[in-house]
Amino acid sequence: MSRQLRTPTAHGEVLADPPFAAIPALVEANRKLLDRTDVLIAGRPLRELRALARREVLELANGRREPAGESDGPLLLTGHQPELSHPGVWVKNFALNGLARQLGGVPLHLIVDNDTLKSTTIRVPVFREGDPASVRLESVAFDTFDGEVPYEDRAVRDANLFGAFADRYLGVCANTVGKAFTVARRARERAWGCDNLELPVSRLAQTRAFARFAQHILTDLPQFRAAYNAAIRAYRAANGIRSANHPAPELAEGEAPFWERTATGKRQRATAASDVRSLRPRALTLTLFARVCLGDFFIHGIGGGKYDEVTDAIIRDYFGIEPPAYQVLSATLHLPLPAFPSTAADLTRAARRVRDLRWNPHVALPPGAVTEAFAANEPSRVDHAARREWFRALQQSKERMRALVASEVPGAEAELARVRSEVEANTILRRRDYPWVLYPEETLRPFLQGFL
Repeated sequence: MSRQLRTPTAHGEVLADPPFAAIPALVEANRKLLDRTDVLIAGRPLRELRALARREVLELANGRREPAGESDGPLLLTGHQPELSHPGVWVKNFALNGLARQLGGVPLHLIVDNDTLKSTTIRVPVFREGDPASVRLESVAFDTFDGEVPYEDRAVRDANLFGAFADRYLGVCANTVGKAFTVARRARERAWGCDNLELPVSRLAQTRAFARFAQHILTDLPQFRAAYNAAIRAYRAANGIRSANHPAPELAEGEAPFWERTATGKRQRATAASDVRSLRPRALTLTLFARVCLGDFFIHGIGGGKYDEVTDAIIRDYFGIEPPAYQVLSATLHLPLPAFPSTAADLTRAARRVRDLRWNPHVALPPGAVTEAFAANEPSRVDHAARREWFRALQQSKERMRALVASEVPGAEAELARVRSEVEANTILRRRDYPWVLYPEETLRPFLQGFL
């Protein structure tokens, strides 16, 4: 059944589906579900592949740090692109860390650096105090843009521009955009008590476990492609989607569900003949590997959670097992900006007032001012001639009444313009998707630490 996920809109509102209290039992159920020998991948039992994947990934993620990853507790995962995300996305990392502490597990954040950098600007709100007409969005560039390139290969193009941005917002600089953003985020996390293991997907894709998973799919591509495409079509049918690109394009004949990294740093669609060492997972195959072959529980945002309904169908159809549970987590935190008093309800009332003055003036007149009772004298619907005469008389009466309220129209229109301006300004001021670097620490830190 499709999840009904509603984006949180109020300040401090959280979406957690399923709720945190249910997660310990779900993690344990996932571990039992995936500890099996009857599912074979590249000729090896799933249990064996999962042990290899966990061992390799934790060795890579630990680096020179203490071997926290040697714990036998559950491996809990989340992931996101190395971009300047908004706080509602960032909460996943803090919740991941808190759940790992509670369950005696290992928290691992996958840095999705195989995705492409799609923009080199962030949007910021600009306004003059007390002037709703001045509120607007402006774009602040952190680098020049010359087309989409995967984060793992996306070097800083304009060092002066990026350096100025880093000095203003990040306090760090690096030779790649993704690394700089990651360093800045991790510094805040560690200072605020959240210290997860991390691994770029580009390095995950170089493990033996991932190579076996990818080779298995390439070898069995016709069957996997059938399950993959059927799951996408079923999702579109269930959600009334006509787009050929949502939630993902179907695989063409001979096309594999991976990206192939080229020698120039670009990426292209993989085929059955692609070199496994050059492959990077697409969105669905990344979470398929992470949930089935690597981790014990995954925390998604809303977009990933909806897309993984497709992954669930692939797991059922292709692997013949029930998909492991995952959580969808998101939240809303508004910037501490001044807001205007008008609301959407005020806008509706103001618009109705103008409309009534124009088309229903009798509603705007004081009680007793209307002496003509047309509604009570409305002719039968089958008496067309009488109804035409009645309608003409009604319009003439409305014209007379409209003259009585004409002096109120300019004031009502001015009020409507004022309310609309304030509501539109609030829409900008209360956006939930501003990057975390715009938030003051006294607003951001306690909000995120609440998820620990």
